[in-house]
This record gives sequence, structure tokens and C-alpha cells, in this order.
Amino acid sequence: MKIRSIILCGLLLLGVGAATTSCEDMFTAENKLVTTDLAPQDTVYQMMGIVKRMQKLADRTVLLGEIRADLIEVDPAVASTDIQQLNANNISEDNVYNSPSDYYAVINSCNIYLAYVDSLLKTHGEYYYEKEICAAKCFRAWCYLELAKIYGSVPFVTEPVLTADDADDIVNSGSKADMAEILNFCIQDLAKYPYMDENDELRPRYGTSTWNGIRYNNVFIPVRALLGELYLWRGTYTGNQSDFVNAIRMYHDYFCFPGEELAVRNNGATWLTRDHTISADMYSSNRFSFSVDNGILREQVGVIPCDTVEYYGNVSNLRTVFCSQYANNYYPWVSPSQRIKDISAGQDYCFYAYTNASTRDTLYFSKDPNDYERSIEVGDLRLSAVYTTRSNLAESKYNSSVNDMKAYISKWTDGNSIVSTDVKNAFVPYYRSTILYLHLAEALNRAGFPETAYVVLTHGLAYTTLNDRSLISQDEFDRLCEIKSYGFTIQEPKYTGDMLGKTTGTFVVWPSTVFDVPDKNVANTSGATAGLPAGSSASKLQIGIHSIGSGDSEYNARYYLDDEETLAGLLADIPTPAYETVPTLSRRSTHEDSLEYARIVAYNDSLLQIYTDEQNAVDEANAAYLSSAPIKSKRQARVAQLILDEEALEGMFEGYRFYDIMRYQMQSGNFNASAISLPSYIKEKYDDQVNTGATKWVDTMTGRPWYLSLPSR
Repeated sequence: MKIRSIILCGLLLLGVGAATTSCEDMFTAENKLVTTDLAPQDTVYQMMGIVKRMQKLADRTVLLGEIRADLIEVDPAVASTDIQQLNANNISEDNVYNSPSDYYAVINSCNIYLAYVDSLLKTHGEYYYEKEICAAKCFRAWCYLELAKIYGSVPFVTEPVLTADDADDIVNSGSKADMAEILNFCIQDLAKYPYMDENDELRPRYGTSTWNGIRYNNVFIPVRALLGELYLWRGTYTGNQSDFVNAIRMYHDYFCFPGEELAVRNNGATWLTRDHTISADMYSSNRFSFSVDNGILREQVGVIPCDTVEYYGNVSNLRTVFCSQYANNYYPWVSPSQRIKDISAGQDYCFYAYTNASTRDTLYFSKDPNDYERSIEVGDLRLSAVYTTRSNLAESKYNSSVNDMKAYISKWTDGNSIVSTDVKNAFVPYYRSTILYLHLAEALNRAGFPETAYVVLTHGLAYTTLNDRSLISQDEFDRLCEIKSYGFTIQEPKYTGDMLGKTTGTFVVWPSTVFDVPDKNVANTSGATAGLPAGSSASKLQIGIHSIGSGDSEYNARYYLDDEETLAGLLADIPTPAYETVPTLSRRSTHEDSLEYARIVAYNDSLLQIYTDEQNAVDEANAAYLSSAPIKSKRQARVAQLILDEEALEGMFEGYRFYDIMRYQMQSGNFNASAISLPSYIKEKYDDQVNTGATKWVDTMTGRPWYLSLPSR
């Protein structure tokens, strides 16, 4: 049937008050009743209404995940009280960011749409509303995942709430669902879509029209990417290994979908020469990743579009929080913390210098801050690439209330190093593709594939790296072949015979016609990243994510998977035997009539067989050693630490950090649902600073709750 009534309700589902509490205390309802027979085009307005409600969630999605974590310092002299409460993780019920009602407003709009849309309507043999239905389910699932991350357990409603009596029934029941229950429903609700031979095309498309430079189809969430996130969180919460495998499958299928493939960006913040000469554009390509190109997203995996003028609706204030603006007298509310500076400086920038086959070396840049123009250029370059400061004396000398310095975090300036106006952000991303690659690495590591997860960080996923047995063992490769794609089948043209059947439609296929890794063993006088390997037909280059800010990570011996203790447990290769030289035969002799020739050949064959058997035994013993439970666990712990640091370096200031640490803590097996107990890796690194005040986050967060309390009013 057609939609006959749409109630646009903003709901506040709280469910923690007394049974006698009135509905008005629990719900905020707009009570705008629209009764109409909607034509198909009218559902577009209903869908855009859901998108408009999403606008209210944009800023808090970032701030709840960033301000409560350890990568920023809040300036109490200028930051709002609400931001200061987030920083202390001591959040009042009336804090502007503690408002589940806005999430439930989206959820209820989705519930109403899904209940009344004619899901069976067909035109030209296709279900007319299928894309919009998928979009509404994705919005609902995303909101519920956010609520579960923020509150732990919440009222769970999948039917429209249209009357005060309905609201009272929900509130009075006191029923709430935890993360596992919520994710079970959302995953099942979206389960059919990965089986469809569509990817981005599952998102509604409304032509090439744009909103503040963003095409309308990009305001929707790709279902495979979202399912990857849902499976990752459910696996983390429950420890179910099959969820991590399904997360791997969803991320792979999203990145490798034919015609829509996505690679790790083959650019970053890099030194261009071996003496780290500063170049005007050394950081620019890294910043471009956070901008939009003629309506096309560079790395953003869907965005929440925002109004840029308050008069027209919901605007984002992230620039006021993170950047100097005229509106904040050029005093940003936050700045990079000592923690992120430590993590960044703790990396070793590796430079692989190649001149010719006999002249090549691997350099590690200085760790002395005095050797650089800015101290934050030590180690990884991503912090210095996105954080810019400059003098503002020209204005401050005439106005004492104005900051004498300007500071910008270019992730919130559309990739620019500076913005001259107070124009608001036009969008806030749901995710970035590089962040999803890191989440893929998390899932791989948790599912028992630490070598492949490490390759995501150091080399990049491609046919070349997946088939390098010095990087990915035969055991891991064989098990990766058991992870099948959904909805489509892709083949690797370089696999033939039995390997073709074994690999087709599996995780190990990252088509060489699309993906490859750079060849850095070619002369390149600029010292920049070498390009496409000779003979490669790939259209996209992959690099290890750590290389985005730390140079040539595939050559970096200081960025390792196995420590010296683990390597010491490996058996050495068998030395090649010394073969006897077969005599040169005269023209009149034949092999058959030369006993000396035959004896030496037989002797050499015997040596070769002994050598081969012994080397195979060594290889089998080493493979068994590396796949043994203690070593595998040790490798997973090591990779988990690398991923956590990499998520900080790549995702800083974007709203991921608090939840990254939450997942890390769950994975460590020490998760306490009521209070934060820092991961041992972080505690060991920073415990000696607890009493010095150098790392305020440790002091303010230890023993604090992971979850906010639902408001009780």
C-alpha cells in the first residue's frame, strides 16, 4: 500500500524513569501529521527528511568519540561547558551532546517509512523502492550502533511510534537491548543486500545534483561497509570468531566490488629527499584526502550533509572546536595533545633511496626535534600535515581579546591549511576508506590472520603481496581462500589450473588488473614514491597505511611483526651443498658410456634430494612454530598494538579514538562494562607520567565509565 500518513516525530526514548512518569517527560513529539496519497516522487522528500534529521547527529558523532579520548587537549578558558564535561568524561544529563532523542527521531522516521512504503511495488521488473528501503535500514542500523557505543544498552524499537499511548507502553516496559541484541537485529535486517549484484548502486541516486558540492547519492551509507562495521563490533563484543570472518568478507567485497574498487590512497605526507628538504607541497596530497573533487568524494565513505548558514537549518560547529575562527577570536577550543605528539614522534620515518641496482640504501630520519623546522615533524608526518599554526599579530596587536596565533586542523577545513572565513563545514563523513582498511586489519588480526593484517599496514593488499610467502604464509593464504565473497564472483587472471578454482571468489583476489603496489626499485631522481611496476596493467596503487606518514614501511626494519625473541626460535635454512663438477665430455663420448659422468650425476642428485628433504623439514617446522598458539597469540598482540597506534595516526581528530580504545579493551579480555580500565599497552607506556600531569587523560579517564547514562527526565 502507499504511504498514507507520516508523523514526523522527534522521540526521546529513555525508559529509566518511574512508571508514573508522563509521556511528555519521555518524548518530544512534533506532532506534524501529513495525510496524503504519496506519489513515488514524494518518497524522495520523506527520505530527505530522514537525511535532514541526521544533520543533528553530525557533530556529536565526532565529539563524543574524540573529546573523551586522549588525542586532544581542551582549553578550559574558551571551550564550552559541554565540551569540558566531555573531556572530563563527567557528563550531565542536560549536556547538549547527551541527547538520544535526536537518534530516535531518525530511527522513528525510518520505522515509519519502512512500515508504510509499498515494498512490493514493481516497475520494469524491479522493486521500485528497494534502494530507499535499504537506505532507511542503513540509517536505522547506523543510529542504533552509535547509541549502543554511547549508552551500552538502550530501548530498542523497530515499529512506528505514532501515539502517546505507544510511547507510554515503551517507557513503562523499561525494556532495553544491549549491543549484541541490537547488532543481531541490524545484521539480519541487512543480510540480503550483500547477496545482490550491486554495491554503490544499492544507494538511492538522484541524478548529478549536489548539495554544497556533495552529490545526493553520497549522503547514503554503503551497506557492505556498514555491515563490515556491524560484524566487527559484534565480534568484538561477543568474541565470536565467525563475526570477524564476516567483517573481513564485507570489507573485501566493498573494496573489491567490480568497477567500484577502492585502494588505500597512494599519497601521503612524505619527505621528498634523503635530507628531508621541506617542499611547499610535501603535505598537500595528504590534506586533499579530506576534501571533495567536483562532487566526488575522495576518501569519505558517505557523508552527513550540513547547512553552512544557521538561518537555513542545522550547521556544524566543528571548525569552531578544532580551528581558529573569527567567531572564537581565533582560539580553538582544542589542540593536539602530548599523547598524539608522543605517538607521532615515536615512529621511525624510513626513506628507501634507490639510484641503481648497486646503489641503494635504507635511511632512518633523525629523531632530534632540532633537526626540523617544526618539532612535530619528527617521526610520522601526518600530525604535522594536518595541524598548522601561524602568527596572528597583525590582528591581535589591535585587539587584546584576539589570539596572537592561528591554528588549523585541516581535516575540518575541507583539506585547506587555513580558512579565512567562518563558513561552516558542508559535511561530516560517516567513515573514510582508509579507516575501514584499518578496521579490516583489526578483523583479520582477530580472526587469526596477523600476517595479512600486518601487510595492510606495511605493503598494501594486492596479488603481489598476497602471493609473497615471506609476507603471508601458505597456512594463512589457504585459510584466506576459505573466505568467500557474497553476491558476485571475481577471478585473478594470474591464477591458473587448480589455483584458479581454489581462489576464485575469495578474499585473496584483489585483481591485478586493478590493484598493484609501487615499484621502488627504479631510478627516480625526485625521490618521490615510484609508480606503476613495469608491465603492470593495474589502475590503482596500494600502499601500506603506515607509509602514508612514515615513509617506505615495507623496508622499515624498525617496524616489525616478529621481535628478536620470536625470530630466534626459527630454524636456520639448510646450507646449499657443494656439488661435484660434472666432467666435460669429448665429442665422441655419450652420457651412457661415461661411468664417471653417471656417478657424479647420481651423487649430485642424492645431495639435492637430501638438501630438499632437510629444507622442507625446516620450512615445516618453522611454519608449525609460527602458527603455534603461543606465537600466534604474541603476533596478534603485537599487531593489535600497531593497529591501535595507526588508528591514532590516521584517524586523529575525526571521532574514532574513544571507540578504537573501547574495542581494543574489549579485545584484550579485560573489558568492564561499567568503568574504563586502560589497555595494558597504554598503561605500561604512560603509567610513569600519571603523577606528573604530563598525560592528563590517564588521570581523568581511569575508573570513568565507558557509557553515558540515559537521561532520566
